[in-house]
Amino acid sequence: MSQLEELYSLDSTALAERLIASVGTGTWPPVHTAVEWALQRHAGQKRRDGSDFAAHPLRVALILHELASQTHADVLCAGLLHDLLEDTDTSEDDIMEVFGTKVSDMVRSLTMQPVPEGKTKLQHNLAHFESLRWEGRDVQIVRSADRLDNLRTLSSIPEYARRDEYVQETEEGLVPLTLATNTALYHAILKALEELKS
Repeated sequence: MSQLEELYSLDSTALAERLIASVGTGTWPPVHTAVEWALQRHAGQKRRDGSDFAAHPLRVALILHELASQTHADVLCAGLLHDLLEDTDTSEDDIMEVFGTKVSDMVRSLTMQPVPEGKTKLQHNLAHFESLRWEGRDVQIVRSADRLDNLRTLSSIPEYARRDEYVQETEEGLVPLTLATNTALYHAILKALEELKS
């Protein structure tokens, strides 16, 4: 079993312990606090496949750390917190107060806005990926790790209507960004896409 595959055999508690054991509790911004926020603020939430939501941001942070070799605490914190504005009542100010401006700016950039009237989800998501071109390498890497985890769990969602579209928007919108930012993530995303299409 590869290091990446191993993450999918662990629950939220084990994922949290693995990340903190590797990163420690002395970082700035505080990764261990971001872990606590991910566990507490996503508590009780489920993903489309019925799994514990908190496992997703924890895997994203571990993908960033173990696969994409990211050591900067702000990148790891952004990975842990990237869904908070979208899926909880956490505000940008809450994040800025505890984790600083860079992390709150990254989380804001990663937050998906509602699909505007007259646009399809595909058009909206492709526009989001296009906007990430101007947000810097760190944001692109976090979005790539997020999408990799989503791709790897897509097959466990029964009857997911957007499956083909999701693959298309990843190939057209995200793969070029990932290629320019992180080779390991790029190859892992290509492999996940290949497996979904086989």
